[in-house]
Amino acid sequence: MTNNEFILCSTCNKCVNLRIQMGNFPVDFVLNCPECKTEITGRVEFEPFGISLTNAQILDINDPNYDKLTNFPIWCLEISAEFPTRKLYLRESQFDGLAPFMAQMARMGKKNDLTDIKKFQNTRIFADFIRDGKLDNFKRLYNLYWNQKDKYLYPELNRLLSDYKGLTPITEVKNFSDATMALHQLFLTTSGINFILGENSLSEYTELSNRIYSSEQHRDELLKYSNHITSSFDMIEKTAFDKITAFAKIYHILIPAVTLMNVGNYEDLNQNEDGISAANCKELNEFYASSYEWILDNINLVIALNNIFERNSYNECYNGKTYLNDLEKITNKFQKINQNNPEQSYLNISERFSKPVSSLNNKIRNAIQHYSSHVDVDNQEIIFEDKYGGRVRTEKYSIIDFAKLCIVNLSLIFYILEIIYTFRKLKLITDGVTPTIYWIKREEISKLMSSNKASSNREKKLKKRIRKKRKVAKRKQ
Repeated sequence: MTNNEFILCSTCNKCVNLRIQMGNFPVDFVLNCPECKTEITGRVEFEPFGISLTNAQILDINDPNYDKLTNFPIWCLEISAEFPTRKLYLRESQFDGLAPFMAQMARMGKKNDLTDIKKFQNTRIFADFIRDGKLDNFKRLYNLYWNQKDKYLYPELNRLLSDYKGLTPITEVKNFSDATMALHQLFLTTSGINFILGENSLSEYTELSNRIYSSEQHRDELLKYSNHITSSFDMIEKTAFDKITAFAKIYHILIPAVTLMNVGNYEDLNQNEDGISAANCKELNEFYASSYEWILDNINLVIALNNIFERNSYNECYNGKTYLNDLEKITNKFQKINQNNPEQSYLNISERFSKPVSSLNNKIRNAIQHYSSHVDVDNQEIIFEDKYGGRVRTEKYSIIDFAKLCIVNLSLIFYILEIIYTFRKLKLITDGVTPTIYWIKREEISKLMSSNKASSNREKKLKKRIRKKRKVAKRKQ
């Protein structure tokens, strides 16, 4: 359902049609008056419906010139939080083009429409999570965790585990390992963040931890590196949560980009005509710059894992330099991923723990940090000017493409956080703080193997697997 509103520019009285897709989340918008170029900004609220404006006012339906002012053709701006919208265009008639919702349905096509609609609905879970105050609550719980306020944290986590049964193997928090696992897994599974990171993200994280835990060959070096960075765990997570909070503030305008990425028809968007709101570019810039810095500060974790698994030492880097004497003392952080001269980079993108880092553009970051960017509102384009050494290097991005870079940066943040989480568990278990789920498993296995009673087929197969594993373990000793 769409709602048509008409506004008048405060400078020249030009009438503009706002074609508003009704939805669940507030939308900020901006346009330049087609006549006098006055910048008009506004915000649409839906519960209850209302529009606030700067440099314009709603056209009163009782205005004696209402019919004349609203005659077609008329300049029109589409507005939606959930779907891509048409940029400012001259609307020829009431039936000129599909509304944002119908246009998105047309992009999806008919082959997987029910699956795609479900994917779209999933992108809204994180927005609801934010709006319901649950993100703020998890940040509070993480603060209890970082400050080791167990007597307050454990009861609250146990209540959450009771509310969200089956989302984590932890059923009760009894020690710090339980708390580590419960807090991390509940946040990932209840927030909806996994639908932003990609539908395979959770399975990729499981594979990541299994790859690290199952490596007997690299166990000593993993523990050595874990000891080296243990003191940084809390600060890395705290600063990451600041970035997640900043992302949450702009997420409502990113939903169309997330939907297109999840459905797999991002490339089908006609960016000459369609895009997303240009009203929150300042917040997008701030998130991009801060996430860029955070990722480069902490990409060392990925580099160290590659060093361990590829060169058997976290200190031996791909480019022949060392982690301790070179990487940790580097002054230009971009050299860590050096996309201009990959052979000098500390991160080899082809090694097993690497992720693509093409979203990290130092020209964009420099332009943002030096306030050398501006927005072409009507074309929904950001122009970044990196001024260095008397030269100006210009990068142009559509706002939706820039939004995509921000989403990719968020996924890199969570990937590094998953590495931190894996090292946390490894360190705790090594220190003897074992999750209680492992105790239960050991007790169940002992009970099963000591029983001489007739077993079900399932128990017989389980006993066979356990005996086989024990034989393999003995041969390795």
